[in-house]
Amino acid sequence: MATEGKESAIVENRSLKVEQNLRCASDKFFALSLDMLFVVGLDGYIKQLNPMSEKTLCFTSQEFLSLRLLEFVHPQDREFTRTQFQKLENITETVSFENRCRCKDGSYKWLLWNATLSHEEQLIYLVARDITASKQEKQALQETEERYRLLVESVKDYAIYMLDPQGHVISWNAGAERLKRYRAEEIIGKHFSCFYLSEDVEQGKPEQELRVAQAEGRFEDEGWRVRKDGSRFLANAVVTALRGKDGQLRGFAKVTRDITERKLAQEALQLAHDELEKRVEERTAELTQANALLRQEIDVRKRTEVALRQSKAHLKEQAKQLEEALLELHSTQAQLIQKEKMSSLGQLVAGIAHEINNPVSFIYCNLDYANRYMQDLLHLLRLYQQNFPQGTPEILEAESAIDLDFLVADITKLLSSMKRGAKRIHEIVLSLRNFARHDEAEMKFVNIHEGIDSTLSLLQNRLKATEGCPSIQVIQAYGDLPLVECYPGLLNQVFMNLFANAIDALEELERTKVTSLSPSHPTIIIRTEVVGQRIRISIADNGPGMTEEVRRRLYDPFFTTKSVGQGIGLGLSICYQIVVEKHRGQLNCISQPGKGAEFVIEIPVFARSTQPTSLLSKTEVSSQQQLALN
Repeated sequence: MATEGKESAIVENRSLKVEQNLRCASDKFFALSLDMLFVVGLDGYIKQLNPMSEKTLCFTSQEFLSLRLLEFVHPQDREFTRTQFQKLENITETVSFENRCRCKDGSYKWLLWNATLSHEEQLIYLVARDITASKQEKQALQETEERYRLLVESVKDYAIYMLDPQGHVISWNAGAERLKRYRAEEIIGKHFSCFYLSEDVEQGKPEQELRVAQAEGRFEDEGWRVRKDGSRFLANAVVTALRGKDGQLRGFAKVTRDITERKLAQEALQLAHDELEKRVEERTAELTQANALLRQEIDVRKRTEVALRQSKAHLKEQAKQLEEALLELHSTQAQLIQKEKMSSLGQLVAGIAHEINNPVSFIYCNLDYANRYMQDLLHLLRLYQQNFPQGTPEILEAESAIDLDFLVADITKLLSSMKRGAKRIHEIVLSLRNFARHDEAEMKFVNIHEGIDSTLSLLQNRLKATEGCPSIQVIQAYGDLPLVECYPGLLNQVFMNLFANAIDALEELERTKVTSLSPSHPTIIIRTEVVGQRIRISIADNGPGMTEEVRRRLYDPFFTTKSVGQGIGLGLSICYQIVVEKHRGQLNCISQPGKGAEFVIEIPVFARSTQPTSLLSKTEVSSQQQLALN
């Protein structure tokens, strides 16, 4: 019996040690858990908690143990939480729910709870996990999706809609309803081929567009489309394939705009251009015929004068008058031709600039000869005045009538003024051609500084002082750049857009500034330099600058800070495409509110892998362009 008692005591001691070891291990796991652990009595008071609970909600153990668990729950979530606890009385499974719990600083965190009831111990065991971050991410995602939806739905100038992978319409914005005249409930679910001409549908054009977009990511096309009422319009359409993170095709986004008016305007412009060329040819033929008739008349008059006047002095005087008449006739002829060409110059600058430059070069080159001839005639006139001071009454009367002294003094000034004017016209035409450069669709090596100067020349009127705004100072800090391989016309568009935006910002600052504050003078600084195998062009202004939020969205299509009617927000987006996509360069903006804005363009000197065998110097390029224009 004694032996059995000893063995029983040994077993009991071993059981106690195992139980103590298990309790110790449980306490360690209780302390190491990354989730919050609570033990709550049926009276609602917290009996036990782990360190993670204190760390997450920032209350001490004493503060937790002194209050009921529901007192830490958000007032709006308490009734819901109480209901979840009541479920534990009737089930043996775990109950999961979410609510908000108060932190010590007064803020609330979202918690995911798992709870179970131990009927033997009359205790509720709870595990809580902080899900605040995931809740916030989900809410932010919902807000982003809502903003995108509102943006698409508010665009009325473009039809923006979504297609499923088979081509059925699944979304429809206000612009699509205005352009195609279908309401959303009428078109959603239908195949987008209903917008195409019947012959295009028979040829499988809609399906072909989707196949190209799926293969290449994007498809763009111009063609005729049909509205709900059967009317047609010319459309520019872009189809973009939409893929998920897994790479699977989710559908297509399609943007369509009506370009009918633009096409009609282009056709009207071409018709006007052809008509103008025809009128110039007809007018030139008429002037040539009139000139021939006038020359015949001059020859007759010369023969008549020789026969009628025997006096050598009188004969030379008549010859002088005839030469002046001929010079005036040539001048009148040139003016008529110039006037005819200038009648439509505003619409056809790039197309007829060389036609203007030819007669101007002719006039400019002949003014030196005309000046020398005039000096010879004036010298001859002075000899006549010295050797024959007593002229006939007819000569004296004519001399008084024309105010000979004033004429002699003013004729040289007049010719000099004409020469300066012809030179200025020549410079303007050169600037227009350098800016437009429609004949340079291919990449070529050009002088970047000439493109910048030509663009500034066209903006001179906006740089001058106006009412309420002083003149804008332009500082050209040019470096020594090599010839750059690029698309000159496209780069000039970028310069024009950036200069125009800088001028708009400076003018807006001048209109809104407080006079007493007197900020610095409006200034645009242009810097150029070579950086390795690239060139860098910086265009900076001391305008109002912009916030970081605006700067991040500068290149987004349709984003603009200008008022309605002053811009649609595509200028900088197009500039970005020209610099980055066309020239494999970079376009960056550096700006802070009140500190102006600086746009930095970087493009490679050589767009292709091979370099040219020889590069012309700046002087040689300028000379060759001058010869080409002449």
